[in-house]
Amino acid sequence: MDKDVLMHQMTERFQALYSQALDVLERAPDGQWITASEFAFRDAFLELMRECYQEALQGKIDTHPTAVQAAFSPSRPRDRERPGAAEQRPAEGGRADGRG
Repeated sequence: MDKDVLMHQMTERFQALYSQALDVLERAPDGQWITASEFAFRDAFLELMRECYQEALQGKIDTHPTAVQAAFSPSRPRDRERPGAAEQRPAEGGRADGRG
């Protein structure tokens, strides 16, 4: 993980999100500055926090020697289902639980 590159990317992202929130505050009508802009700042920082954490983890994964090999999907892709799974039919009576 290259910390300097990550810091630079996230600094740029912070500036973009903060600028957007400041624009909302600037457009807020007099007497409603807080009400009109509070969630813009909250959302900007929540988004920044999510992106920072995601990028940091991805950077760690990308540079770890066995992380890519150890990665797996918890759900099985449909094209790799076990043989015969598509051929299973409901029990007699039309319902899979056999009640009718």
